[in-house]
Amino acid sequence: MRKTNKDILSPDDILALITDYEAKEVHEYNKLWDYYKGEDDILNRKVNDVDNPDNKIAVPYGRKIIKTYTGYAFRPNYITYKPTSDNIEYYNKIQENFHMNKEHIKTSRAGRNSGIFGVAYELVYIEKEVKDLTIKAEPKFFSIDPREMILLYDFSSEPQKKIAIRFYKIQSDKYIVEVYYADKIIIYYRTFVDNNWKLTLDAEYPNFFKEIPVAAYYFEDDSLGIIKPVLSLIDAYDVLISDSMNEFDRFSNAYLIMKRFGITDPTKKKTPGVVADALRFLKRSRIFENLPSDAEIKFLTKEIPTGFVDYMTKCIRDQIHIQSHVPDFSGEKFAAASGIAIQRMMFDFENMVASAEADFDIGLYERISLITKIYNIISNIEGKPHEISIQHKRNIPANLKEYADTAVSLKAAGFSKYLIADTMPDDIIPDVEEELSRQDKDQEALMPDVSNYPSPPQIFDDGNGGFVDQNGNPIDQNGNPLPP
Repeated sequence: MRKTNKDILSPDDILALITDYEAKEVHEYNKLWDYYKGEDDILNRKVNDVDNPDNKIAVPYGRKIIKTYTGYAFRPNYITYKPTSDNIEYYNKIQENFHMNKEHIKTSRAGRNSGIFGVAYELVYIEKEVKDLTIKAEPKFFSIDPREMILLYDFSSEPQKKIAIRFYKIQSDKYIVEVYYADKIIIYYRTFVDNNWKLTLDAEYPNFFKEIPVAAYYFEDDSLGIIKPVLSLIDAYDVLISDSMNEFDRFSNAYLIMKRFGITDPTKKKTPGVVADALRFLKRSRIFENLPSDAEIKFLTKEIPTGFVDYMTKCIRDQIHIQSHVPDFSGEKFAAASGIAIQRMMFDFENMVASAEADFDIGLYERISLITKIYNIISNIEGKPHEISIQHKRNIPANLKEYADTAVSLKAAGFSKYLIADTMPDDIIPDVEEELSRQDKDQEALMPDVSNYPSPPQIFDDGNGGFVDQNGNPIDQNGNPLPP
C-alpha cells in the first residue's frame, strides 16, 4: 500500500511515482501475469550446450490454480445481492445498474485479478461529456489492470484513499495519465522526449463523487495472491518435466557403438563434414546400408529412473496444491467422493476462500457506495449500501440426494421455505423467489375447486314444526323435498 501526505501532485511527482511503480509493482505483476498465461521462467532458460537436448516445457500451473479458485468462488452470478430492508425501489435501482454494467462478468474478473496479482481495481465513473449531474447521468464501472493503477492512501491509522493515478499506453512512447482527486480529475499526456518522460496537461473535469472513485479489492491484508507463494514450486515442476524430456531425448539419440564397420567411404572420411553428414543421416533415417557380415552395431543406453521421476512429479504437484491451498479436483481422491467427504477435504481451501471473500466484500460495498452517491444526488431514490446484503455461493459438485435429505431435515426442524430453497445450489434453484412462486402455484393446484360443488340448500322454519326451502316448498331437516 503506497501512501502520501501531499494533497496535490506536481508533474514531477506523478512522473516519479509512475517510474518507481513500473520498476517495482509492474515488474512483479508482469511476472505473475506471465505465469497465469503459462509463460513461465523455464522458457527463458539459457542453453548450456547446443549439442544437448534443451526442452523448455512450461506447465501452466499458475493458470490451473487461478481457474480453480475463480470458478469455485467467483463464477459469474455466484455472488448475488439481496435487500435487507423494505427499500425495494433502491435495491431495484442498484440491480438495474448492475445489469447495465454486466456486473456478473466484472465481479468475476475482479476475483480472478485479486487471485493473480493480490489486488484488483475498478473505476466508477460518469461520462466526461456530462458537465453537471442530470437525471440521464448513469454511474458506470469497469475493471482496471493493476499494472495501470497507482492508489495512494493517507497516513491515518485506518488509511483512506487520497489520490489515484491511472496510466495506460496509447502508443509505444505515449501514455494517457488520469489523476483522480476528491474534487477533480486531471488528464495528462506522458510522452518520451529527449530520453526523458514529459507530462503535458490536457484537460480537467469535476469529480461528482467527491471522493476517489476507485473500488479496491485486496487478497487479504498481505495482498500476496495465490500464484506468488508457489512460484518456486512451479519452477521446480517445470524443470523436472523439461529435464525428464531431455533424458528421453538422450535415450532416443543414444551413443552408437560400431565394430568392424565404417559409416563413410574410407577414402573420403577425412573430407570436412563427411562424417557429420553421415551421422545426421543415420539419426534421421536409422538405416544402415552395406553392412559387412561380421559388423557389430549396438546403442549405449542408460536406464531412465521413471520411479523417481513419478515420485518427484507427484510430490511437487501435491506441494503446489497444499501450499496454494487450492485442491486438485481432477485428482483421484475427488473422483468418487461424496458431497460430505468433499467438504472435509476442502476445509483448508474453504478457510482461504472465506477470508479472501471477506476482504473482497469491502470492495463490493465501495462500488455500491459510489453508485449510491450519484443516485442520491440525481434522483429521489434514497438508500444506503448496508440495505443490500452480499451473498456468496460455491461452485461445488452437487449430490442431489444429499441436498434433498438436507431439505427434508430443515423442513422437519421448522425452517422456512425461503431458507430451505436458499440453501440449495444455484444449479438446482437459480432463483429462490421464482421457485417459491412455483411452489405456491403447485399448492393451489392441489386445493379442490369449490365452485364445482353445488351450494348446500337453505332451510327455513315454517312456524309449525316443519321446514321449507327459500321458495316455501316443504322439505325435511336435511333439505330434501317432501311429497305434496
